[in-house]
Amino acid sequence: MERGIEERASFDLVRYANCWEDADVLLRALDVKEGGVYLSVASAGDNTFSILSGAPSLVLAVDLSEAQLACLELRRAAFASLDHDELLAFLGVRSGADRVGTYRSLREGLAPEARRYWDGHRELIARGITTIGRFEGYFRLFRRWVLPLIHGRATVAALLEPRDAAGRAAFYRDVWDNLRWRLLFRIFFGRTVMGRLGRDPEFFRYVEGDVAGRILDRTRYALTALPTDRNPYLEYILTGGFDRALPFYLRRENFAAIRGNLDRLVTFRGGVTEALTAHGELRFDGFNLSDIFEYMSREEYAAELERIVGSSRQGARLVYWNMLADRKHPESLAERLTPLTELAGRLFAEDKAFFYKSLVIEEVT
Repeated sequence: MERGIEERASFDLVRYANCWEDADVLLRALDVKEGGVYLSVASAGDNTFSILSGAPSLVLAVDLSEAQLACLELRRAAFASLDHDELLAFLGVRSGADRVGTYRSLREGLAPEARRYWDGHRELIARGITTIGRFEGYFRLFRRWVLPLIHGRATVAALLEPRDAAGRAAFYRDVWDNLRWRLLFRIFFGRTVMGRLGRDPEFFRYVEGDVAGRILDRTRYALTALPTDRNPYLEYILTGGFDRALPFYLRRENFAAIRGNLDRLVTFRGGVTEALTAHGELRFDGFNLSDIFEYMSREEYAAELERIVGSSRQGARLVYWNMLADRKHPESLAERLTPLTELAGRLFAEDKAFFYKSLVIEEVT
């Protein structure tokens, strides 16, 4: 029997210091209902907190990684104790905070496992935890070593200025899309470099075809079809921060709702099937599944879907992204899952986290 991703890849580090799925898209795809029950792949916690803003009765945050759950727990403690400006400074979105000093004031509010983790990694807290992931480090290498070979700072700043669709298309065609951009992009965002420096080679086991070409096509779409001045994911990649736009969970207008629902958040370390087994009494209204199916064989994917559907209420929605590997439910589940193709296509056209090639929304019927 083939080993699962938890045995093939390392999960003892912070891979993602931010969630790289667009929460604005996720919330509309899930159609979060007040009083509902949801499962969310934790990652750094961003999108799990976004779901909390909809006043569900429970959100079960699941992750294989102790480090990722520690990121979520530290954010939870910060939301509970800090005001909005203090939260942004502590997480590293704004400057000027004594982050280690703030951590000392938050420490007792952490779960024991998270407290042990951060006690041993206070240097990461000092940097601001939105900057510390392996994936974020990959983008830092791009900004430092690759982007300056393509464009100067003035051109990068100009890309992020407000323009209409015609203006963005003209800027991309006439200024941005030079030979160096296409060549160096394909090298840096190819399977080999991304596997070694950004993700993990095992995450590409089931991927076929031209990785860099697909990502370049999606990037072209993001820089022309979508507003570049209001895209927090693009801004982070190019500048290392969120100065112009914030992801959903960090916006001031969402702070009070998230803070008021923190007691509805439950965490579980392990895989989705393990979590559903451990919480077998629950029936779920929706699942934020990130892109976890990319790391599974088709057989593993089908088995995981079967377990998810068995833990779902009628009308529950499964939301997940395909970045490089294609995953859609097998024929064996055709009578129990209905793809919401029109909704998925419409939302994907607005998706600001542009690395993915498709969004899948399926409803339990």
